[in-house]
Amino acid sequence: MYCELPLYTGPLKEAILDFITFKRSQGYDYGKPILYRLREIDLFFQANGVTRAEIPEETFELWARKRSHESAINHRRRVYVLIGLAKFMRSRGYENIHIGEMAGKPPRSKFVPYIFAKSEIKSIFAVLKNRTLANPYDLELAAFSMMFCVYYGCGLRKTETLNLRIRDIDLSARSIRVMDSKNHVSRLVLMSGSIWQQLSDYCVRFRFACDKDAPLFVQRNGSMFGSGKLYSNYRQVMTEAGIQPRESGKLPRLHDLRHTFCVHTLETMAQKGFDLYVSLPLLTAYLGHNCISETEYYLRLVDENFVSITAASQKYAPNLFPKVGDGIER
Repeated sequence: MYCELPLYTGPLKEAILDFITFKRSQGYDYGKPILYRLREIDLFFQANGVTRAEIPEETFELWARKRSHESAINHRRRVYVLIGLAKFMRSRGYENIHIGEMAGKPPRSKFVPYIFAKSEIKSIFAVLKNRTLANPYDLELAAFSMMFCVYYGCGLRKTETLNLRIRDIDLSARSIRVMDSKNHVSRLVLMSGSIWQQLSDYCVRFRFACDKDAPLFVQRNGSMFGSGKLYSNYRQVMTEAGIQPRESGKLPRLHDLRHTFCVHTLETMAQKGFDLYVSLPLLTAYLGHNCISETEYYLRLVDENFVSITAASQKYAPNLFPKVGDGIER
């Protein structure tokens, strides 16, 4: 389901609501970030004296001014939201619609995801094992350890895992049901034998007598695991495992486990002789992506995996997977 719309009260409210409906009819999600950016635009125009559905040049230029401490990429993205709305309004016959110029498309982020080395993953699992052995009846530690297994072993997104209910786990079929995830895609995710065994043990020990609609992963007080508690546990484990901060001074992100899952899975497929024509589309469906190009974005390669994956990819498409630092963006 689409997220609830914020309240639009300014002069552009009707045009914005039509714009959202139009975009969603084309398959765009239009979630909270852009919905609230549109609300900000609506209130900005109202505060600057606009009283009807129009985009005067002077108001457009005020919005388009770069703000202090605003990065170039965030500035362009903010302006492009208004440009998109302006183009839509002009196409619908609205008058006095100024569309400012900004050369090129919104820039892609240059951020490069972190790919955990297999030795680092081994160290992390060692820490998780020691923590649970020292506190075998601690529900929160057991839940976090199992969540980490699902993040790395199944490549699920953060919210996909947090939102899992007991009824979403089919141990007999060894599958996890992910409902209405990103882009409103639902899918079945099959588990490896080791993940299935660990999840079976977790369910029997901690969630056996619970209602089927209850959250699968909960805190010590029985409430659903939230992002704050998740990140708190994550940072503690990363530190104990000796994972070093990146150049930014921050630890690798939780979402980097999903990137790592992609790379390590493709590496395993290449080692087993899978044809990339077959394996990449399978991985795309498994991850819940809409197209193969989305999966390509996740595949950032490190020296440990580069040779075998690149060799396997040459028949599929030359230069499909660039080495990190080669200046090519995907």
